[in-house]
Amino acid sequence: MGAEIVTLANVYSRFLGNAREVYVYLPPSYEEAEHRRYPVLYAQDGQHMFASDSKGDSWEMHLTAERLSREGRMEEVIIVAVSSIEDQRGSEYFHDHPGVREAFHTTCKGDLYERFLIEELKPMIDAKFRTLTDREHTAIIGSSAGGLVSYHIAFRRPDIFGQVAILSPFLVHAVVNEPRDHMNHLEPVREQKIYHSFPVKPPALRVWVDIGGAEGLIMPRHVRAFVDELIQSGFAPGEDLMFLLDEAAGHSQAAWARRLHSPLLYLFGEIGRPRSIRLDGRRQVGLQGHRVWLYPQVTCDTGFEMSLLQADYTVDCPEVLTVGPDGLIVPQAEGKADVTVSFGGLTALTSIEVIPDLSEHVQVEISVTVPPSTPADARIHAGFEIPKVRDGFYQGSFLLPRDLVFDVKVSRGFGFHERRATSRRFDTSEPVRLHFIVEEWEDDPTA
Repeated sequence: MGAEIVTLANVYSRFLGNAREVYVYLPPSYEEAEHRRYPVLYAQDGQHMFASDSKGDSWEMHLTAERLSREGRMEEVIIVAVSSIEDQRGSEYFHDHPGVREAFHTTCKGDLYERFLIEELKPMIDAKFRTLTDREHTAIIGSSAGGLVSYHIAFRRPDIFGQVAILSPFLVHAVVNEPRDHMNHLEPVREQKIYHSFPVKPPALRVWVDIGGAEGLIMPRHVRAFVDELIQSGFAPGEDLMFLLDEAAGHSQAAWARRLHSPLLYLFGEIGRPRSIRLDGRRQVGLQGHRVWLYPQVTCDTGFEMSLLQADYTVDCPEVLTVGPDGLIVPQAEGKADVTVSFGGLTALTSIEVIPDLSEHVQVEISVTVPPSTPADARIHAGFEIPKVRDGFYQGSFLLPRDLVFDVKVSRGFGFHERRATSRRFDTSEPVRLHFIVEEWEDDPTA
């Protein structure tokens, strides 16, 4: 028999006072191997794990898991995909934190959602299906705010979850201010931490963390600071902590689906042997200003991908720059230097130029023309809010952190985007002036 996806309809939580659908994937051998028990992966935003909807593509998690297990790279698992409730997601995925209260003015129900998963849903799943119930065989995964809540739950309850995959976590709420606000001593971008730190390392917890390089205000440097905290608490990169910077990836279901094989292999399979290594990223740094890290990208013979948080670097001209074991480039003088990274018997080389100054921020000017059907009170976003100048036209000039990449569609309101086949991609590696023309809007999902 083949695999099966079982729908548990209207799963009620007395802690949250609501009900949701839960989708349970049973692997191909489940029906015939009557005495076999399986590891379990609990996934947030479960409506996207096995199918697409109007809010995004499918992760096709079941297909990736089946392919990897069929190839002998990963053991079969049960996947419990827990749907989010649209108007409750923002509160259920946030544990109480001053930054959340300040940024969103919402009631944080993350602790109640945590109790729902652990005290209500997990006992139900363990009773209905042949699961391995111990922490070593129980994992949790999520992306964006779902990654944030997965992190909090795993670190708060390592007695239940022995592994966690945190994809594109929403760790810092960033708000872009207009230059006129700087006269009031506001930073160009206001950044508010919204996660709890755990300075004491939970015992025997394995952690996957990743981030795309084109996620706009969900920035790689925020995630780098987060993983550095984990390292300081005792996690060992390449062992109980794995990291990936997916340079070209945006903040989308499709992006998470494309790299899902790597966290699945880390959680439930074999990552394999290093096959190739490369050095991507910025080739120019400044004696002053913007700090730059190297992220060597390693691909294994299983297809597993990771970015090195620590590696061995050599520099042919150390009087020009040095590179720390963590990949931080430390400029010393103007000039050029070749940097070589070594890992697992593989090497990669890149050439880096040091210039006098590389500013932390760059000027970005954006204007947007919208169709006549746009409501007069519409708030227009293109990765961040663009001020209204007059009906049909929005414009702003901003100072944004250097080296961000945005992959967006213009929107008015949450989930209400321009009708367009492809997203718009722009970056802040250098100053830029952009004009977007919105031809029409998608159908209003609330209509």
